[in-house]
Amino acid sequence: MSISFPQRGARLAWILGRGNVQSDRENFFVWQEKVLDLLLAWGLGNVLAGSVLAARGSRLSRAIGVQAILWGAVDTAVAAYAGCIARRHATSARSGMFAARHVQQRARRFERLMVMQVAADVLYVGAGAFFTARWRSPWLKGTAIGVLIQGSALLLYDAALYIRLLTRPELRVKVGRDD
Repeated sequence: MSISFPQRGARLAWILGRGNVQSDRENFFVWQEKVLDLLLAWGLGNVLAGSVLAARGSRLSRAIGVQAILWGAVDTAVAAYAGCIARRHATSARSGMFAARHVQQRARRFERLMVMQVAADVLYVGAGAFFTARWRSPWLKGTAIGVLIQGSALLLYDAALYIRLLTRPELRVKVGRDD
């Protein structure tokens, strides 16, 4: 899929997420698809790295590897599914099927989802840290460390995504009923 970038003067505004809603209807979904590609890469990398860890080493490293495989598989599935939806919405927006108001509603829904994701990530990090300190068994400690690693990485990703989402024009511009 090729992405057409705005011409000279509007390039910086587009990169910074400062276009107008009318011209950026498809761009929210294109942006969403691109950030989901990062999650997809993270998930696939986790499955690969986790497979190596789970195949060799101590019980601790094998437990960390199993966590990487499991979290990576879930991240990959979520990114692939959500990426397909974003691609379908970008096509609909490009063809004029989505009004600016509909795009804004989707962006706000995504914003709420990101708030829930960041909250869940904080819980993962807290639980991973708590159980890492408590558990003595190498397998259980490795499991807790795996949760701590994955939760921390997802917290960074989701928090950065949420902050970037707040600068998107779809959330900042007031859209009327007939847009």
